[in-house]
Amino acid sequence: MGVTASFADIDNDGDQDLFVTTVRGGNVLFENDGKGHFKDISKAAGVDYVGHSSGAVFFDYDNDGLLDFYLCNVGRYTTDVKGRGGAYEGLDDAFMGNLHPDRSERGILYKNMGRNQFKNVTADVGLGDTGWSGDASVVDVNGDGFADLYVLNMQGSNHLYENVGGKKFVDSTAKSKLSENALGRHGHQVFRLRQRRPSRSADHGHAFGHGRVVGPSSEKLKARIQMDESMLGGPKSRYIFGNAFYANRGNGKFEEISDRVGAENFWPWGPSTGDFNADGWQDVFIASSMNFPYRYGVNSLLLNNRGEKFLDSEFLLGIEPRRGTRTAHVLVRPRLFDGRSRTAQTLAECRPGSVQRTDRKVRIMAPLGTRSSVVFDLNQDGALDIVTNEFNSAPQVFVSDPRAAAADPLAESRIGRHGLEPQRAWRDRARVRGGPGSSRSGTTASPATCRRACCRCISGSAI
Repeated sequence: MGVTASFADIDNDGDQDLFVTTVRGGNVLFENDGKGHFKDISKAAGVDYVGHSSGAVFFDYDNDGLLDFYLCNVGRYTTDVKGRGGAYEGLDDAFMGNLHPDRSERGILYKNMGRNQFKNVTADVGLGDTGWSGDASVVDVNGDGFADLYVLNMQGSNHLYENVGGKKFVDSTAKSKLSENALGRHGHQVFRLRQRRPSRSADHGHAFGHGRVVGPSSEKLKARIQMDESMLGGPKSRYIFGNAFYANRGNGKFEEISDRVGAENFWPWGPSTGDFNADGWQDVFIASSMNFPYRYGVNSLLLNNRGEKFLDSEFLLGIEPRRGTRTAHVLVRPRLFDGRSRTAQTLAECRPGSVQRTDRKVRIMAPLGTRSSVVFDLNQDGALDIVTNEFNSAPQVFVSDPRAAAADPLAESRIGRHGLEPQRAWRDRARVRGGPGSSRSGTTASPATCRRACCRCISGSAI
């Protein structure tokens, strides 16, 4: 089962090679011959690790001109039994893996030795993170010209490893004041919140508010339901029960300011960044929603208001509601329900309202949800577009549409030399209702913030 794909030019021949991680299928490195063909060189290159791998981040840690990479390994969460689809079945307590050190799998730093050969130098440089790591990112925190490594852990603590001259890495998590972590981290980005400041890191983790109906007044708050310390493996004071936003204060020090800048949302998976409205400030799209058996959660598009605060803009810019206002799809097709179906009974117990019975047939419904996204200029018109990866459903493709923004009667905008120039302000607040429990309100963006940011969905999931 494949997990992630990363493109990088490992041999400096001008084309992008491909590295794919898997769950116990062996990771695969494909060399691009530059003519539209790829060759599997995993074993010869020494990177065919078999385990529970996740993200891989390519960077030149020793500045020798060759791309090395760090491989994130989550830890053992599967049994040796294969299901009908051929994938390994999960352990009953897979989510508690952080409490079982014997299940950990160390992250691996591969040094590019040239000629498509890699060497595991993890121990040599002082790395060996054993947390349940799904992703990592690279940033020069102290400005010394050597890329440092920030490793994200779904359970346990994140770690910032400072690169010392390309020779070794030192854990500087405590020194940088990054010890307080968002629980259940699944994605993060490093970017500039303010143009005059150095990099900032946004870290998105689940809020674990499973048992509560979260209304409009609570969607920007941290979770009130918090996990027991026996599961956390440490004191609650080490964790943030929601999203985290770390502001780089210089000298390798960070400050957590998520509530101050409005970076919280409900059911996040991971952020993608880009200047969606071409105003020179980096905005954030957060893939969200938890799927069955929980309620639908909207994707968030946070526009950066001149580095001071993020403004909720997903409904104004066409990200929400989804095409046809759909929030759910069929998880299990209609089948005979004789009262003895273990699957149907289990699902019905998890979410009674999701099971629809007609005569002796049952249909299981599940909320739609986005798990990841990519931001790029899809149609080469100079504006950033968004493509999402959906859980058990087709992707969404959002194309930034400046013409739609210009025609919006609310904005009364006109095309100017620097894009759309609004002539009057929108209302300061918006309230959108989409059914029980799905209303959302909050401070929203003005046309000055939204110019060139209207989106239209040209592809979407269908039952």
